[in-house]
Amino acid sequence: MRLLMMLVLVLSTFALNAQIDNGNNGFSIPPANLPPISVPSASPDKASPSIFDPVPSRSSSTIEETSNFKFLQTNDFINRGDEFTKKMNTNAGGDGGDYKAFRKNQYFGDFKTNSKTVTISYRDHQAVDGDEVRVLVNDRIVKDRIWLNNQMQGFTLDLKPGFNKIDFEALNQGTSGPNTAEFHIVDENGVTISARQWDLATGFKASVIIVKE
Repeated sequence: MRLLMMLVLVLSTFALNAQIDNGNNGFSIPPANLPPISVPSASPDKASPSIFDPVPSRSSSTIEETSNFKFLQTNDFINRGDEFTKKMNTNAGGDGGDYKAFRKNQYFGDFKTNSKTVTISYRDHQAVDGDEVRVLVNDRIVKDRIWLNNQMQGFTLDLKPGFNKIDFEALNQGTSGPNTAEFHIVDENGVTISARQWDLATGFKASVIIVKE
């Protein structure tokens, strides 16, 4: 009995020493003060797009509005071009069809005379708008630049034996176009050899030939 009590005492002492050693030698790591981690949750209203989702198509009304816009823009461009072309034709001296008729030389015939000289006169037979001409005899310039008004003006030409070709060249078309004028050719006795009118585009000529016998 005594031995049993000593054994109990020894075991109790050993257990007490084990608890004391464990309390003095142990240490604990305090937890770090870290902010709480929040995990984003997917919104139930907005799901991520999928490649299998159908592609939204434009409504027929949207397509119709776009087509109408382009159509109106195209017509507007064409109308502006027509307006510009019309203005250019007007400044050139008449509309496109009439203006082409003046783009050619005019020949008024040849006449015979025994006169030594002729008097050549000319004027603008329509509204005075700045028409200018050049007079050539046998392709030689005798009057370089003449401004035509509504009064007759001119010069006397000594005729050479044979052909005397007289050209009236339009230098411009004035402000209304074409170049409009009339001329008179009178011999030394006051007899009219030729009297005609021309309507010329710039650069073209009205011609007559006087043959001195």
